[in-house]
Amino acid sequence: MINQVLNNRYRIVKVLGSGTSGLIYLAADIRHPDFILCVLRQLKLPRQNSQAQTRLQFLLARKTDVLERLAQNHHSPEILDYFVEDQKFYLVEETLPGHPLNPVGENGQHQSEDQGVLRLQEMLEMLRQTPEPVWEQPPRQAVAQQPGTDSESLERTPVTRSVQNPQTDQSRKLFWLTLAGGAVLMVVIGLVLLFQSQNQTKAKEFYNQGIEKLTRGDQRAAIKDLDQSIQLNPNEPLAYGNRGNAHYDLKAYKAAIDDYSQMIRLSPKNASAYYNRGLAYYDMGNPKAAIEDFNQVIRLSANDPEGYYKRGLAYYDMEDYKAAIEDFNEVIRLNPKNGDAYQSRGLARSAAGYKQEAMEDYTQAIALNPKDAKAYYSRGRARFLLGDYAGAMEDYTQSIALNPKDAEAYSNRCSAQLNLGAYREAIADCTQSIALDPNKDSAYNNRCLTYFNLKDYQNALKDCSQAIRLNPNNDTAYINRGDIRRGLGDKPGALEDYTQAIRLNSNSSVAYSSRGDARRDLGDKPGAIKDYTDAIRLNPKNAFAYYGRGLTNAALENKPEAIEDLQQAARLFLDNGRIAGYNDAQFQIKKLQQ
Repeated sequence: MINQVLNNRYRIVKVLGSGTSGLIYLAADIRHPDFILCVLRQLKLPRQNSQAQTRLQFLLARKTDVLERLAQNHHSPEILDYFVEDQKFYLVEETLPGHPLNPVGENGQHQSEDQGVLRLQEMLEMLRQTPEPVWEQPPRQAVAQQPGTDSESLERTPVTRSVQNPQTDQSRKLFWLTLAGGAVLMVVIGLVLLFQSQNQTKAKEFYNQGIEKLTRGDQRAAIKDLDQSIQLNPNEPLAYGNRGNAHYDLKAYKAAIDDYSQMIRLSPKNASAYYNRGLAYYDMGNPKAAIEDFNQVIRLSANDPEGYYKRGLAYYDMEDYKAAIEDFNEVIRLNPKNGDAYQSRGLARSAAGYKQEAMEDYTQAIALNPKDAKAYYSRGRARFLLGDYAGAMEDYTQSIALNPKDAEAYSNRCSAQLNLGAYREAIADCTQSIALDPNKDSAYNNRCLTYFNLKDYQNALKDCSQAIRLNPNNDTAYINRGDIRRGLGDKPGALEDYTQAIRLNSNSSVAYSSRGDARRDLGDKPGAIKDYTDAIRLNPKNAFAYYGRGLTNAALENKPEAIEDLQQAARLFLDNGRIAGYNDAQFQIKKLQQ
């Protein structure tokens, strides 16, 4: 028994002694923050007693009232609790240093009566004086059918009536005293009936073993024990919930969802069960189902920021950025120091097109947690998209300092270096990214562009081809390889790559304008005009499309249209800081105006 936990609360420390009806233990209350010590008195119960079932139900149902009335009597030691487990009734008493387990009587001798029985008798006396509540009474028709019985309910027994009747004969009183001596425990303690079967006790043992193994990280062994616990007691919600946690840790999300669903069936107001099932749905790639569960979490626990946060992530995955932002707003309202909420709201704002607001959120996330590498990374991306390549490089550098194993940060810093014209540094960053993650197509694609700018076409061609092998759906890699092939004079190859890019992404303005260049090189001027026009339709600020269409119109001797396109190209080049493009467009305009 040592170290065994009774009633999921009292851990046995040692055996103190024994009474006439059972052992006496010193135990620790593991639910109390100070793990206070207490005395447990064990009373063995009869296995069969129909009268006892009704009485025990009433006694346990009125536990709060009974304990309050016992406290008012100021008896020492105080009874703190009582419960039934494994066909035994337990009284929980406070510990009093130096207080004997069996007090000395008036004659100086230890009392022969078991103190547990005497305390139980005290409880019974109060029970007989307490009217039974309506919800405890048997149905009215049952009373009518058996008018002559004396065991239909507690208040109808002769013993109960004898307490209420002041003229009861002395033999009834002696009857109670005899029972208190323990000689006829089956009648006295017959007020109690076992509520938990041997199977339920065994189920608790398997449950405790499973929790211990789950705590140690041995999920598979924990599942086996919890399987046994559920088989013995299929109505314990915590067993399903913890088995679900073990399945979740093993990434067996469907099994976890099944267990959490059982827990919800047994405990429909348990917010944690909905939360955990929502997480499993989310990690399984079903954000819609996850949102439904997080809705329940918020309904049951409106001030729980985690419910809003996880629902916001699910909305973000569904590209409902407005709803995601609203949820992250609520998280921040409930917990203004939640850096993750600011960072996630920044991502949602960025995706919704609010780049500057996203920057502010990332900055706040960094202020709350200066060691958060992801926050620096996200702000670096926002700065890059705003054209602040130097600022982006600074943030990526800080992100790398905090997390030197982040291949994505190196790849993105490579892209920032490329836009700043620091080609050698860009190659070094992309090479490091590839070393950390050889299967990252974006690093090969960025290094391909860098080699292309250095006019190292062969290395550029190798890297873009490798990016395509790693990700055949990378339309940008096809566009870049098309540019390289065009630079090498392989015009049909370039046309082929641009066409494949359009197949993969029909909304790519760059792919259409690049294919327009290839068609113009091959002499297909009408086809080139069409592609440039499609590129402008998709992105009216595509300066290269206007420039290419202007040159093609000039070749077709459509001088007014050519000048108009080239003038628009010059304005857009200047707006984007592309001075070389601006000068080229101005040169072509002057040629046409001569």
